[in-house]
Amino acid sequence: MRATFAISTLLFAAVGLVQARDDRELFTIPSTTTMDAFTKAFTTECNTWAPALGAGLVQASDLVELGDFQGKNTDTEVRLVCSYWDGSDPSTIELFTEDIAEGLGATLDL
Repeated sequence: MRATFAISTLLFAAVGLVQARDDRELFTIPSTTTMDAFTKAFTTECNTWAPALGAGLVQASDLVELGDFQGKNTDTEVRLVCSYWDGSDPSTIELFTEDIAEGLGATLDL
């Protein structure tokens, strides 16, 4: 019984340490571009973002998901993330999503 309690306690403690992070932001792409063109441009910009690279940061993620959070409007809305970190501490995530998306003409949906 003690072993079961100890294992359960350790499991709950470990689960408590892991926090899911959802940095996705919803944007409307410009009406003058296609989703394919926007996706390619965002990914390219994120992968080569000079302010992050110049600061010695390491890319953590680039994510493009078509549509809103219900999966609707896949031709006009997109969920995006572009993040970098310092390469040694995973809690040092820096987001460049808005800078890149807005630079490409997208509008943040609040």
